[in-house]
Amino acid sequence: MKNNNSNIYEEIIFSTYSYITQAAWMIMNLMPPFIRTIIFKIGLKKKGKRGNIDYGVYMRYMNHIELGDDVWINRNSQLYASHRFKDVKISIGSHVAIGPNVCFFAAGHDTSTLSLDDTAASIIVKDHVWICGNSTILHGVTIGEGAVIAAGSVVTKDVAPYTLVGGVPAVKIKDRIITK
Repeated sequence: MKNNNSNIYEEIIFSTYSYITQAAWMIMNLMPPFIRTIIFKIGLKKKGKRGNIDYGVYMRYMNHIELGDDVWINRNSQLYASHRFKDVKISIGSHVAIGPNVCFFAAGHDTSTLSLDDTAASIIVKDHVWICGNSTILHGVTIGEGAVIAAGSVVTKDVAPYTLVGGVPAVKIKDRIITK
């Protein structure tokens, strides 16, 4: 177990980081689109061509987030990567539509320990995916190419390609048939 001074320093550093990032996001929401695009190109691990990150989107640890081409992230969506686990990332493929109020949680806590130790695992979203509004994607999930996540779903397990899933927890509703 860590000594008390170490815990106090960690708390001070984390709360200072949280304060600074929250202030920065408030300022980001006042910036014109071309400045926001420049900041996203610099801050994200990867930022593809085109697409849009709407106002009100929040990202924790941007340098652990990758976006492909034509990714559209709607208002008030939140992406929480992991700081403690450097190899953990949120990776979103190309031609992906993310509805409003969608949350990605790549980090969590181990409920089998009283100290709730940190856990984390990458979230991978393949190409041509639509994640409808108010959905939650948990750590360790891969969403297969062409999948659709119904509104309000909580995705706790991998989603097969070209399927539509929904519910809490999300389960397969039907196959996605592409006609054009």
